[in-house]
Amino acid sequence: MDAIAYLLGIDGGGTKTLVRLTSPQGQVLAEASGPGSALRIGALQAWRVIGQTIEDAFASAGLRRPADETLAVGIGIAGENVAQWSADFRAQAPAFGVLEIVNDGVATLLGAHGGAPGAIIAVGTGTIGLSLDLDGSRRVVDGWGFPSGDDGSGGWMGLRALHHAQLALDGRSHRGPLADAVLDLCRKELPAEPARDERATLLDWLAQADQAAFARAARPVVAHAHDDVAARSILQAAAAEISRMIDTLDPAQCLPLALCGGLAAALQPYLERRQQARIVPPQADAVDGALLLVRRALQPKETPA
Repeated sequence: MDAIAYLLGIDGGGTKTLVRLTSPQGQVLAEASGPGSALRIGALQAWRVIGQTIEDAFASAGLRRPADETLAVGIGIAGENVAQWSADFRAQAPAFGVLEIVNDGVATLLGAHGGAPGAIIAVGTGTIGLSLDLDGSRRVVDGWGFPSGDDGSGGWMGLRALHHAQLALDGRSHRGPLADAVLDLCRKELPAEPARDERATLLDWLAQADQAAFARAARPVVAHAHDDVAARSILQAAAAEISRMIDTLDPAQCLPLALCGGLAAALQPYLERRQQARIVPPQADAVDGALLLVRRALQPKETPA
């Protein structure tokens, strides 16, 4: 693998794509972020986003992007666990010198514990829990996808925030700061024209909303948990789902547990105290987990004696 000039670690999530560019020796040269590249948007569009973000990383480092065959790339991407999406994504991959692709949850697990045994719950646009046990076995909870799964995730919370706003507009529920903030978010994400009343604003937003949009609607939930009963109730319910995942993932409660993702900090105070006591800071992120995969792939293979 002497021809490999650079390593790239990529975390392709539902809301954001993060690329980290390093030297073969592991020196970080640059990072770049782009829009979400989760495979639900389609393999072609996912590669477009990833390709542009790679270009941005090289530009940030002041480097010209070399030929694909000189790059060793590790990718943790949301949706890789769906067989057809994964097959399409792999079939359309550029001819990189080395390419390792896993689900973004697997990359998060590898990064959080440096490849050693441990457990993670990743809570962002979606939710997945994974563990690597001492005997090498792996367990997975959730990661089923929106809207039927990803319990406790940003999309899950946002869906409930929109439902609360609908009830409030109808007068079926008390209208407080959360409903107002949700309406404001919907208003800002729609074109200014034509002018809409509040009901039309919600309906127009819902007509074009995907999982990432609902995940953005989780932001008012977190922001108003201190001054809105409905927001606090949604956050508490999300934490209860995460608590159930933790107990299912590691029944013996013997593995180090990392709570990862953009909503981890907001949810942690609502978990049971016994679970909070088990949480350790992740050693690194999903991008470093993807880079770990690449470094392993580049290691010389042992030959039988």
